[in-house]
Amino acid sequence: MHKRLTPFDALCDPNNLLKAWRTVRKSKGVAGIDQVSLADYERDLLANLETLATRVREGRYYPMPLLTFELKKANGGARTVAILAMEDRILQRAALEANEPLFEPAFLNCSYGFRPQRSTAMAVQRVLDYRAAGDVYVVDGDIADCFGTLDHRLLMQFISARVRDKRMLNLLQMWLDSGQTLSPTEATTAAEQDSWADRVSTFAANSLDGAVSHLLAERGVSSYGYAYPADDLYATTEPADVKEAVKDAARKEAYKRLGKDAALLGLTYLARVSRLVSPTTLAITGAMVVASAAYPYAARKWRERNGTRRIGAVQGGSLSPLFSNIYLHEFDLALTKAGFHLVRFADDWVICCRDAHRAQKALEFATQKLAELRLQVHPAKTRITRFDEGLDFLGYRFAQFENTAAPSAVKNTLPALKALASVRAAVTPVAQQAAQQTRQGIARWTERMKRKGESA
Repeated sequence: MHKRLTPFDALCDPNNLLKAWRTVRKSKGVAGIDQVSLADYERDLLANLETLATRVREGRYYPMPLLTFELKKANGGARTVAILAMEDRILQRAALEANEPLFEPAFLNCSYGFRPQRSTAMAVQRVLDYRAAGDVYVVDGDIADCFGTLDHRLLMQFISARVRDKRMLNLLQMWLDSGQTLSPTEATTAAEQDSWADRVSTFAANSLDGAVSHLLAERGVSSYGYAYPADDLYATTEPADVKEAVKDAARKEAYKRLGKDAALLGLTYLARVSRLVSPTTLAITGAMVVASAAYPYAARKWRERNGTRRIGAVQGGSLSPLFSNIYLHEFDLALTKAGFHLVRFADDWVICCRDAHRAQKALEFATQKLAELRLQVHPAKTRITRFDEGLDFLGYRFAQFENTAAPSAVKNTLPALKALASVRAAVTPVAQQAAQQTRQGIARWTERMKRKGESA
């Protein structure tokens, strides 16, 4: 009988990684902190993808630091955008392809952003349909820094309701935790050092957890203690008795595998470490990493116990739009069940209503539900209006006295182009310096291992 792949297995499949690579290559883009260009990676493409798949399966994959910058919006404010390292871009794209089918059937018709077979024009037409049916009032809503304030704990709770494989959950958690790790313009502070050390320990914890989960899956047992059914990997099954000896053996083997690759984690962050900490501090941090790896949930439980919240999904990766749709799906459910005519495209949304009283109720209800999700409406950009007073939504201008909408006037893109050029100029030297320091670190480590082997 043909066995259906789990999302994690699909993620690691070389054919799926090759498909993800083609999508990344088509989108182009500049190199990240690794300074690996599209041409560089393509020179030995199949071997690179196979190595990447092996590292992910064995729990030896760590996200590289992000290069982040702020891009000014045309209507004021700034948007934080990240440049991912090449392997992270490929893997996130593959993860999107593997996980999107699990969530897409559950999403509601009121959601149009970043979904297959849906578009801005379809969302605009839905608004026109509500207007034609007699909705003359509109709640024009805006979420204050939506991507930057997504609560990690709530998001992972929503994700784990459909993604059961702990290996995939650990990967998604690591990408969320990677956050804004390196910015060419931000100053180095003690608080940054603390967040960096916490992030590295979390990576180690998740990596070990993923390695153990993989080894248990190889033995026919999932990380939750369930036996995988032969016919349907997504079906709910009764818990199977798993001997502790099997888990202990898997954990020991995971330690062995991770031990061979332990230098990778430190070298990945060598450029950051060399600027932030002394050798003594580095040794202490290394001990903390080992301790966190020995107790995978220690760091996260400590944060929970002390009330620390981790928030934000930096834009620039393939998974950010899916994360926002998963998170705001709860918002869609609440408003739809309450009978409101919601139309949402990512974090842009409107609610069409028949009268002013209904519109006020809708605004109050939406504000309450967003607060429950630890989000806030933007007070200066959220309003109740009428179609005949004018409405702009998703780049379309709705006619005041006719049920039509047309694209707004083309905006001047020159400031954005200048901003991108300045960002590239700032990012390139930082990335090159980090890459050079990483290569030097690898060379020094290799030389020490060689001398140690000769002395033995």
